[in-house]
Amino acid sequence: MRAIAADAGVDSALVHHYFGTKLRLFAAANEMPKDPGALLRAAFEQSSPGEALVIAFLNAWDAPGAASPLAGFMRSAASDREAQDRLADLIATTLVTPSAAAIGRRHAMPKLRAALVAAQLTGLAWMRYVLCNEPLASASPAMIAKTFGPSLDATLGS
Repeated sequence: MRAIAADAGVDSALVHHYFGTKLRLFAAANEMPKDPGALLRAAFEQSSPGEALVIAFLNAWDAPGAASPLAGFMRSAASDREAQDRLADLIATTLVTPSAAAIGRRHAMPKLRAALVAAQLTGLAWMRYVLCNEPLASASPAMIAKTFGPSLDATLGS
């Protein structure tokens, strides 16, 4: 929270006053600008839904100001039960539920397939943005999508 306050050029007490906790700050900072369901439905219309999903996912993380709060939220979830619950809810509402709906009746076990895709994308985020593991951290989104997308396609049954 101190780093966010410093980046904003304000005293950290002001951030604490208005938001209270890291989780409340995260919730305020991460209002979804677009309907995640629409983004996922569009990805599933592509010839390689996996590649399109990776691009959409990385674009969301790479949006200005997004990666640092999201990575901080993931770090908090590693040790805080409330953060775990909020992260699980965020993953369910932005990845699993819309993906399962997009998979629909085309394949068996759409909820399981969607949860497995969410697990793969969450692992990608952990390695790239939290652990900053090279060469993944500096690889281009296009390269990651081209390399990782087929794995998601296999999970999706595409």
